[in-house]
Amino acid sequence: MKLAAAAAAIAVLAVAPAASAATPASTKWVVKQYGFSVILPPKWNPVPRTAAAVQKTIAALKKQKKAALASEYSFYLTAPGKAQLKDYVFQAFLDIAPSTDPIAPQFAVQVSKGSKPYTNADLPAAGRAYASALAQHKGAKIAVPKQIKLPTGPAEFVTGTVPAGTGIADGFELYLLIHKGKLYALKFDIDAQVLSQAKVFRSIAEHFAWV
Repeated sequence: MKLAAAAAAIAVLAVAPAASAATPASTKWVVKQYGFSVILPPKWNPVPRTAAAVQKTIAALKKQKKAALASEYSFYLTAPGKAQLKDYVFQAFLDIAPSTDPIAPQFAVQVSKGSKPYTNADLPAAGRAYASALAQHKGAKIAVPKQIKLPTGPAEFVTGTVPAGTGIADGFELYLLIHKGKLYALKFDIDAQVLSQAKVFRSIAEHFAWV
């Protein structure tokens, strides 16, 4: 696996305004329907929420001669990709081309409602439930969930690795938040071999905000 490009990109990315005209600016994305905003560093690409919109994005990228990026978007037209379009309310990925690493850094937000409104007191149970579900994968290594503090408030943090094929493992960080009675799951994925270098994940989580 060619991890050098991904590791180098992760090492230098930071969520902050452009320092100069030569430095690409971070971009703020507002998802009003679900009451949050997120700031993404340069080269992170949001994913439209319908297959039709993804197809338009791919066509536009091909016209711009950005074939590699268009190919990355094509995943969301596969059955697993379409399922993710339904499961998550926001997704983005880091363009690591020309690296051929099978797991590009990804970010997704899932919003859930319970039979009754969630409160912060539900966070520990939510953390245990997510950790238990992820641990069902054979060979998974899941750390004990712990509560942390983000600018948005208390959060439950879960991290670990899950096998994703022969010789490949998905390394993830999961942040669980409660807002207006709903459970928000912020999930970051990357090749497990460079998970420890992905400091940008915590930075993005800390710049996640309510609107």
